[in-house]
Amino acid sequence: MTAFRRSIGSAARVLLGGLDWAGRAVDALAFPSYCPVCDVETGGPAFCEACRDELLGASSLACLRCAMPVGPHSDLSGGCSECRGKSLGFDAAMALGPYQGPIRHLCLGLKHERNAWMARWLGEVVAEACVDSLSDEVEAGAWVVPVPLHWRSRLRRGYNQAEALASGLARPLSLRVRHPLRRVTATPKLALIGRTERARIMKDAFRARPDPRLRGRTVILVDDILTSGATCGAAARALKKAGASRVVVVVVARAEGKP
Repeated sequence: MTAFRRSIGSAARVLLGGLDWAGRAVDALAFPSYCPVCDVETGGPAFCEACRDELLGASSLACLRCAMPVGPHSDLSGGCSECRGKSLGFDAAMALGPYQGPIRHLCLGLKHERNAWMARWLGEVVAEACVDSLSDEVEAGAWVVPVPLHWRSRLRRGYNQAEALASGLARPLSLRVRHPLRRVTATPKLALIGRTERARIMKDAFRARPDPRLRGRTVILVDDILTSGATCGAAARALKKAGASRVVVVVVARAEGKP
């Protein structure tokens, strides 16, 4: 019996070693060895050091409530001039930086499934940039929840960039990605629509599955871009209706929406 167990253990180690080698081979084929920002050879699936530093340095003084960049002497009591007095649905928001330059380039690339590989690495950069601000949520064992696509959009696009970003963000924070949200309404593209109409369209677009583990929980809600806040706000309201106590939005880019 002992010899049999040793034989099984040896076979398992060989199998795992083979799977590990195969995984590295797949990574080498699937992930380009160049920086997705500047095209410099990196020797692996990651940003070059210069571009990574630029991304980490992209954040500026921003409103803690809506993540909109603000000036050094802005009055942030109750939010900034962009969000003060408005019901956002979520409690706080943070972004890697404004929707411009390399960040805009990356966000546009993430819309296509062929660039899905870089979402994981970008999520890790966002985690590094926001780790201090998220320390309380990490200690509380927050759930990391991606903003879901409607099933028809998911089928058409091939993947959900918010899910890939959430996985990259959760790993270095030692948190788990959860999927309590469902997008029940197939909404039109919101890029050319004003704030009021966006809010109307997104109302009740999400539902959260009942889960006793969600009750009283903090949720880190992940998406690629925060514009008017209509999408994240609707998702946050659905999560709170299901029992979440606090929702913090984390995105790659903060853009200015139409009036």
